[in-house]
Amino acid sequence: MDAGIPMRSMFAGVSCVEMENGELSWDPTAEEEEESTARFTFVFENLKDQAVYMQCTGECHLERYMLALQKSRQVAGQVFGFYRESFEKLLRKDIKYQMLLPPVIKNEVVDEPE
Repeated sequence: MDAGIPMRSMFAGVSCVEMENGELSWDPTAEEEEESTARFTFVFENLKDQAVYMQCTGECHLERYMLALQKSRQVAGQVFGFYRESFEKLLRKDIKYQMLLPPVIKNEVVDEPE
């Protein structure tokens, strides 16, 4: 986000698993991944709110996949909100620091007294 590389949009990756009982779980632990029947990875971009990458490992019904996609989009929205808050804090610190610096004095030519 602050690496100095120009980008047109930001990205958020979301992991989700479907457990044997059909329950969906986000940001799973390694143990939950091992016990799951399906694993999903989605990457969303923030401008058009579109998925730019999807991966599914395991078996699941199309309805469960679509539900995982829909809910993961909402989770990505929360990640983008976190990005926004973090960046705003960074900017506020930068602006506060800039205000503490002495003003830049322009090189002006002053007429010498005669």
